[in-house]
Formats: sequence, C-alpha cells, structure tokens
Amino acid sequence: MRRAVRWATLVAALAGAVPAGADDSAQRDAEARFEEGLARVRAHDLEAALQSFRQATALMRKPAIVWNLALTEEKTNHPVDALAHFKEYLRQLPAADPDRPRAQKHIDGLNATTGHIDVAAPNGAAITVDKTQSLGATPLSDPIDVAPGHHDVEAKLGTAVKTVTVEALAGQTMQADFRGMDASAAPGATAPQADGAPPPGEALPPDTAQPQRGFFTPRVTTAAILAGVAVVALGTGVGFGLAASSNQSTAAGYASQHPEACSSTAPMPDVCSQWRGAVNGQNTDTTLSFVGYIAAGVFAAGSVATYLLWPGEPKSVSMWIVPTASPAGVGLGAGGRF
Repeated sequence: MRRAVRWATLVAALAGAVPAGADDSAQRDAEARFEEGLARVRAHDLEAALQSFRQATALMRKPAIVWNLALTEEKTNHPVDALAHFKEYLRQLPAADPDRPRAQKHIDGLNATTGHIDVAAPNGAAITVDKTQSLGATPLSDPIDVAPGHHDVEAKLGTAVKTVTVEALAGQTMQADFRGMDASAAPGATAPQADGAPPPGEALPPDTAQPQRGFFTPRVTTAAILAGVAVVALGTGVGFGLAASSNQSTAAGYASQHPEACSSTAPMPDVCSQWRGAVNGQNTDTTLSFVGYIAAGVFAAGSVATYLLWPGEPKSVSMWIVPTASPAGVGLGAGGRF
C-alpha cells in the first residue's frame, strides 16, 4: 500500500507540471516526449521515463521539463545529474516563486549524498574533471558536484597544465588547489622553467601535481597489518603443531610401557590418565594448529588483495605471501613480479 502511495505521489508531481501547449515543431516534439515519459512513469518504468525526459529536455529546457528530469534522475539513482538539474530549475524560477523551497529541499538532500570540489586557481584556467567533463574557465560559480571517490581535476592555463587528484567524500567539500600555476603564461609564450620541469607546451605528469607520498600509505599500512596478523596466526599454528607432536610422543611412549592397559580397546585404569591426557591434548592441539594455518592463509590472502586492489593507488609491483606446511616443516612462501 505504501509503495502504491509513493508511485501515486510521483505521478501526481510529474503530471502537475505538464508544459503548456506547443507552438512549433520543437515544442510539439518536446511535449510528445514529455507525455511519453509520464506514461512510462505510470507503468513503473522509470528508466525508460528517464530517457523520454532527457529527450524532452534536449529539445526545450522549460522549468517544468527540467523539474521532471531532475525528479526522475533522483528516483533512478543518478544523484549528480539530478543535483545539477534541480539547481538549473531553481535558477529558472523567480525569487518569490513558492516552488523554490521544494526544489531547495531536494538540493539539500542530494548535497548530502554527493561529493563537492572547490577549485582554487588563477582566473582563466580551463578546468576538466576526469578528462571528460569540461567546466569552463575559472572562476567557477560553484564547487563541482561529483560522485564520492577519486577524481582527477585538471587545470590548463596557457602552456601550463596541472592535475590534482581529489578524494571526494559524501556531503563534504574538498579543494583542488592550482594557485601555484603561472597566471601570466599564455599560448605561445615561453614561461621560465624550474629545474626538472618539462619544456613549454608539454603537459606536466599528474604525479607532479600531488604531494609526495611516503612509503607508509594507507594501502601499504593495511596490507602490512594483515601480513603481520598472518605471521602471528602462522606462528600460532606452528606452536600448537609442535605441542601436538610432543603430546603424540608422550602418549606413544606411555602406551609402549603399558601396551595392554592403555590400548584403545581395553578398559582404562587410573594408571592411564597421563596417556589419556596426552591423547586429548594431541587432538586439541592438532585442531588449533589447523585453525592457525587456515587463519594465516586467509590474512595473507587479504594482505595481498589489499596491496594489489586498493583503489586509486599505483600498482607497479605485484607480490604474494602464502603460508606453507609439509612433513619437512612449515613457513611462509613469498614471490613477486616487478
């Protein structure tokens, strides 16, 4: 019942914003796509409705069409696009329009689920995000809205190019700082070059835009902790394995002194309590030793996976650590590819 009410509310919101009658071909096509989107919403096919509203918006950016596009993007989990279109809708409304609080409520909710990047750069720098989204030249009117995660922000000013990688967090505004760029550089001009800098016209490698990272990055630290736990677990397995071997020797020696009284099929007199304790200790220690080996293997695999699959880190080195056990002994096997 509650789901039906939600769908009815959505359809009512969409239907209440149908654009006015068409005056020309573009308006007629936009209205047709708009009505198609409403029909798809009523059929509970929001993904198809989204395509219809996008087509309508491409033809005409009336507030009613933009509103319905933003609302459908929000419902289909496209928060960055929805945020952009709710902001566009808000800009289209007069200052005293009673719908502004409703749009602002959607914007506030989406701001909390998306990341935001504030660009600090000399005026006139061309800004691109992830090499696909061009945002024009600085100063930008607002922070850049992005999905949470790693993003490469590039600034071009004359012949200078700089890239900064930002870890965007939901609901937070991070900064991409380009203020060290030479604002006087212009296309065709030769800017003074620092030692080790590339010649004019050649892009700076992305690494030069980042602070130098120490060896103990979060990836390395986490992998090292997991590897340390694996070594401890392996040592525990070895310790219990040695204890099991000792108990086995004790039980075998005691049984050899009392072959009849301490056989597994004969009644157990009190003189065999030491033998029984050694056998029980052997079984327990063998089980704990096995658990230690398994835990070592799990944590070692976790260490390798963390090192190789950590997001946003360079992976020029491949390595692995595997616990090993054989009749000749136990230990850790390691390998790598460089």
